[in-house]
Amino acid sequence: MEKLNTEQFKKIFPFFRNSPERLIEEILSLSRHTFVCHHTLVQSEGQPFGDFELMLSGEKRIYKASPTAREITLYEVGRGEACILNAACVLSNTLSPVNAMAITDVSSLMIPAKDFRSLLFTYEEMRAFVFGAMSQRLVTILELISEVVFMKMDERLFDYLVEKSQDGVLSMTHQQIANDLGTAREVVSRLLKDFEKEGKIVLSRGRIRLIAPYYKD
Repeated sequence: MEKLNTEQFKKIFPFFRNSPERLIEEILSLSRHTFVCHHTLVQSEGQPFGDFELMLSGEKRIYKASPTAREITLYEVGRGEACILNAACVLSNTLSPVNAMAITDVSSLMIPAKDFRSLLFTYEEMRAFVFGAMSQRLVTILELISEVVFMKMDERLFDYLVEKSQDGVLSMTHQQIANDLGTAREVVSRLLKDFEKEGKIVLSRGRIRLIAPYYKD
């Protein structure tokens, strides 16, 4: 990939449109470009973070895994965003408390930890970007905790289908859904069959179709 210029950077990260040119120039000069293929495990729990990552394209899934191989998705990170746990661990020099998987091919800018700390100390705009992202993700995680604690799994699953479907169709395996929701594949399969009996969805191999009016246009 060719080196980004400041205008290209601003298109990907609109937050920085009104930032000093010097800040963007420093980000671009200090960072290195990385690319990873989809379904690559890019960070494991207990590993150190050497760099602060700015996502140029693609999506990553940030998740926790149990000793019994159960998983739950905490949030996803995409184009123009940064992972708040990545930032927090780089700032505090602590090990990763989560795993990160590339859902799609991912292209990123990686800023060395010492340079990231320097940019954060020097530029108010950098602090606003990082701490604003932390605030937003904290709300997301609190909503997830609320769902896990207070909502029944059938409610969480159906909300998930509505949220993730496109034109009423979701192309995912039962195991992938279970991993996102932090439950067992058998539970997802049973509930999906119940939804089908109730006339809410139609199941086929690797595909779930919601019946109107149960999906958003």
